[in-house]
Amino acid sequence: MTPSSPPLPADPMHDIIDRVRDITRANERLFARLIEGERRFRGLAKAVWKVQEDERRRLARELHDGLGQTLTALTHQLERLREKAGALPPDLAAHLDDSVEMARLALNESRELSRLLRPPVLDDLGLPAALSWLARTLEERTGLKVDLALDPLPERLDPDLETLVFRLVQEALTNVLRHSGAGRAQVALRRAGAALELRIEDTGRGFDPQDVLAPGGATTGSGVRGMRDRLELFGGRLEIISGPGRGTLVSAVVPLAETEAAVTGATGATA
Repeated sequence: MTPSSPPLPADPMHDIIDRVRDITRANERLFARLIEGERRFRGLAKAVWKVQEDERRRLARELHDGLGQTLTALTHQLERLREKAGALPPDLAAHLDDSVEMARLALNESRELSRLLRPPVLDDLGLPAALSWLARTLEERTGLKVDLALDPLPERLDPDLETLVFRLVQEALTNVLRHSGAGRAQVALRRAGAALELRIEDTGRGFDPQDVLAPGGATTGSGVRGMRDRLELFGGRLEIISGPGRGTLVSAVVPLAETEAAVTGATGATA
């Protein structure tokens, strides 16, 4: 009877390869969970954003239909009272005139606030008409001249995308008014293939984009960070070129494929 041969030593390379395979599979599972978590977060953030816009729309309607109608009725009653009051003492007549004027001012302010919360022209006529209204309103109220260069769009865009772009322009022009010191700004919008490109530019005092966009950066940059975050929800990106005394260029690109697919899916579901 011959003695058995001793077992061969285990090859350490096999253990290393097995461990690498296990780590690779674990990383793949972790990455898949990360992608799914990001997808769910984007969906939740979009839903919150849409709820905010719906609330803006509701408040705007209540201001216009509720408070606006009440102020309209009050203005008409005061005007009729002034017409029928006859010869009032001068001080009472002056007070009545002041009351009529205050009612008119309150009515105009409520209508303007309603439009700023959610301009009806955005829902009724689309993005180019809403941007034209915004530029005209800002010039009338603040003196800021806004030059628009809007390429014709072939059709109405997805409503969420139109709202996104309108809010981006609104926020950027508000920043021009508050911080740049410029009296003029340019807004350009065009479709480039499967993306929408937006540019807002001014020749004001400028700022340091890194300081504004950094986490915990300047409080004045919260609006800019909000613009960036909203764009990322739609797969877009924001770029800011600026510097002290150099003016500011805000450039945004957002893909159309995702929003157009959503519109197509909604149409198919309705059919």
